[in-house]
Amino acid sequence: MKRIIITLLLLCSLANVFAQQAGRTITGTVRDASGPIPGVILFEKDVTNNGTTTNENGQFTMVPRGKAQVLVVKYIGYLQKEVSIAGKNNIAITIEQDVKGLEEVQIVGYGQTTKLSKTIASSSVTGDEIRRVPTASLQNALVGKLPGFFSMQRSGQPGADGAVFMIRGITTFSANRDVSPLIIVDDVEFTGNFSDIDAEQVASVTILKDAASASVYGIKGANGVIVVTTIRGASGKASVRLTSNTGWQQNSIRPHFLSAYDMARLRNDALESDGLPLEYTNEDLEAWRTGSDPFGHPDIDWWDVLIRKSALQTKNNLSINGGTDKMKYFVSIGHLWQNGILNSFQDPDSDVNPNYYLKRYNYRSNLDFQVTPTLDLSMDLAGYFTEQNEPNTRGRANRNKIWFEIFDYKALPPFAYPIRNPDGTYGAAPETVVTGGGAGNNIVARLEKGGYRRNYESDIQLNLRATQKLNFIARGLKLSGLLSYSSNQDFNRGLGRTNILSYIYNSKTDTYTPLLANNYRDEKYSLDADETTTKKRLNVQLNLSYDTTFNDRHHVYGLALLNQFNSSDGADIPEKFKGYTFRLGYDFKKKYLVELSGAYNGTDRFKSSERYGFFPAISGGWNIAEEPFFRNNVTFMDLFKIRGSIGMTGSDNLNNTYQYLYEHVYNTGANYNFGVSQKGYSGIIEGTLGNDDISWEKETQWNIGTDMNFFKNRLSFTAEYFHKRRTDIMMERGSLSNIIGIGLPPSNLGRIRNTGFEFNVDYKNRIGTFNYRINANMARAKNYIEFMDEGAPPYAWMKQTGGQADREKGYEFVGFYRDEADIDKSPLPVGARPKPGDIKYKDLNGDNKIDSYDQKYYDFANTPTNNYALTLAGDWKGFNFSFTFQSATNFRIGAFAEAVTPFFGNLRQVHLDAWRPDNQDASFPRISTMDNISNALSNKSDFWTVKGDYIKLRNAEIGYTLPREWVRKLRLQQVRLYANGSNLITWMLGPNLYDLDPEVTSNTEGGVYPNQKVYNLGLNVNF
Repeated sequence: MKRIIITLLLLCSLANVFAQQAGRTITGTVRDASGPIPGVILFEKDVTNNGTTTNENGQFTMVPRGKAQVLVVKYIGYLQKEVSIAGKNNIAITIEQDVKGLEEVQIVGYGQTTKLSKTIASSSVTGDEIRRVPTASLQNALVGKLPGFFSMQRSGQPGADGAVFMIRGITTFSANRDVSPLIIVDDVEFTGNFSDIDAEQVASVTILKDAASASVYGIKGANGVIVVTTIRGASGKASVRLTSNTGWQQNSIRPHFLSAYDMARLRNDALESDGLPLEYTNEDLEAWRTGSDPFGHPDIDWWDVLIRKSALQTKNNLSINGGTDKMKYFVSIGHLWQNGILNSFQDPDSDVNPNYYLKRYNYRSNLDFQVTPTLDLSMDLAGYFTEQNEPNTRGRANRNKIWFEIFDYKALPPFAYPIRNPDGTYGAAPETVVTGGGAGNNIVARLEKGGYRRNYESDIQLNLRATQKLNFIARGLKLSGLLSYSSNQDFNRGLGRTNILSYIYNSKTDTYTPLLANNYRDEKYSLDADETTTKKRLNVQLNLSYDTTFNDRHHVYGLALLNQFNSSDGADIPEKFKGYTFRLGYDFKKKYLVELSGAYNGTDRFKSSERYGFFPAISGGWNIAEEPFFRNNVTFMDLFKIRGSIGMTGSDNLNNTYQYLYEHVYNTGANYNFGVSQKGYSGIIEGTLGNDDISWEKETQWNIGTDMNFFKNRLSFTAEYFHKRRTDIMMERGSLSNIIGIGLPPSNLGRIRNTGFEFNVDYKNRIGTFNYRINANMARAKNYIEFMDEGAPPYAWMKQTGGQADREKGYEFVGFYRDEADIDKSPLPVGARPKPGDIKYKDLNGDNKIDSYDQKYYDFANTPTNNYALTLAGDWKGFNFSFTFQSATNFRIGAFAEAVTPFFGNLRQVHLDAWRPDNQDASFPRISTMDNISNALSNKSDFWTVKGDYIKLRNAEIGYTLPREWVRKLRLQQVRLYANGSNLITWMLGPNLYDLDPEVTSNTEGGVYPNQKVYNLGLNVNF
């Protein structure tokens, strides 16, 4: 009996202890050396879903439910800490900054790692850094921040100003294929426009650069991968964030055209040089010089008339972030308005807007649910709506390009016509002044009354994900499933008219003649629209992952993934993809690191027997700084790691040009003749032959790199060297004669190698309360053609093999013919005899004549091989600043016809320094009205294809965060004011022959929408 009573008393005591344990509340404070820290995450080690965050005073409260009685404390930039709470009700926790930066999270394909454990080549930038650049397109904010990221902004047009971009240059032929990297957003391939992703939704952007990082994407990884991680909800009180930006766009570079007097004078000089009658009398020239006859002899600077000084850009976003341990949320809505740089020509009595503009609405909802302690669900819904507008001006040959017309001498010289005649009607020009169909009608009238061309696009993506922890089988084992659906729709709508009243005014007779005979009123608007195009994709993923550490020294992790999708694009043939991905890694005490990865996948673009491929990779690293012999003797180095990787990736991204090439093509509609009377019958003929062996492009790449941190992470250094070799590049045969008599399919023949290096140096420190940072990075990537089927050119300089891909070909400029004696003793072009002042070319083959055999491929293409960037940043007592300079070198730009050729294009300042007998050290050849050896289109040369190297002040910012005690009085969390800008200053490292931004589209006839610089004022408020 006594034993029973004692046993019962013990049981009651234990029950009381457990009851107290179950009901107790833990409170505490988390701080560092500077004081309390808000937003620190705390959770139980064995009940990870039981967690909380510290408030603005660094305090927390929670009820423990686990048996381990250990809290895990995590905060970005600080070392993770585990704290025992056994027998404690109030605790004070001190955490230390991760001064070595070794626990910094690094994003990889379908996962993440740390800086210490990483063995791949990748570069990352945070969303906060991206949001400091006031640009409408996401990729434009990445320039200068990611070594290995190459880009060229080809246009500044609203809705089309996103730069073309690539990772580590180009390792294929750009014709008929997309060289852009694969875009992954939250582990799913993104099918919309990268430029339309709202930076306010982005947590980080990472580029995966080597085979070890991209091999998990297999056949889609050869061009590199961009991984975007969006913001997710965090436990804690709801935080509302409002961001508002107002910016002003201006042309980064503007051309300066000559006056009507100078242009007419040079026209007469050119005609005289050509031995032709003069076009303008001295009376005409005097009228233009004095401005005495503004209607009969107008002198109009069309750039000033058509282009405004600045255009408005606004960007606003509202987001809310918060949740509990059971449900977390991040919701964001955004609006962008980007106006065009044209002056406003909208009829005040009309709703028709003829200007360029872009309207965009972005939305995102990321929801995370903890259904059970081992089951997590998430639902992400995101998308955008855009409306892109441009004027319907038609113009010469219906080009519908305002910028082309401004450059076009045949359509819009300064003396074309007055904007308004004396009676207020629109001026016009006869065919003797303005040539080309549709060009004579008044451009201002066409802008005011011509209508618009508009594109509407909507994109939506829904991701449903479930993750089940399988710790009952093995600690660290998880099974995840994902179902993703995306849809992209767009259609075009136009409102326009061709015939608009305008009159040719004769100032001598004071008479008006209608430009269009029998036209008595403006034509009515006509509406046209095309059918909606819809692209859809259904993606299914099943993912088994494992990550655990044994005995605090053996870290093992793995991944097995099934990825499958079906895509459709309107009525086109659907695309199907299926792949299997794996990753297996091990490290010992984070000192010795090894990882195997790869993918086995395929696509229906190729024959069933050639459809699948295996793309393996291996990487490894050695953290030398973790070795005792190094750590104990080289104390100023926090990290010293060497790593390397080798592997294979592929590419089937061919813009559908080469899809189903294994099939033999037969064409209908051909006519056959039979009988004596030669009667024709329609029938079927053989078309292009099929190629049963056609397959994807294959790329083998190896990479070696090193990561170093010094002086408690104040100085960090990363360097990479890589070698990429792509084989089986699809291309047309160039070595076979057309005498074969039938079309030949493309074959896997080409080979290109691409080598380069990168480095990134980052230094940060403080002087008193002033914190500063200096970052410099550089990347080089240059490709070489090992083989292309181009036949057998008679001279080495006519071969593309051995040089950079996508180069242009032309003559080599050696000067100008100085006089007739110089012409007599020089090699001459085939055809018309040159004149003094014409361009002289090098006779490469020494046959004493200039012909196509003297044309060579230039040293560089239009894509830079070298990128440089320098960032200077600092903050002091709430003030902050940053400046980023970026440079690109080793590329060429060129143009022709209206862009530069006199009297095809309007004359600019460069034409004033044209060759004349009294100006033989000129910068421009003799001006002529006739086609000759100097023509930039018919006789391309390196005189016209010039060096495009530049330095830009890519972005800058100055900001101020209001003191917390001020903000609290307004019941706000944070208020920040800032002024920033992008693309602010451009310095060309050579003559700017075309008065164009060096990044715009090259080898055109001119008329590209100018790139814009943006000055922006912003406000950020956290509630």
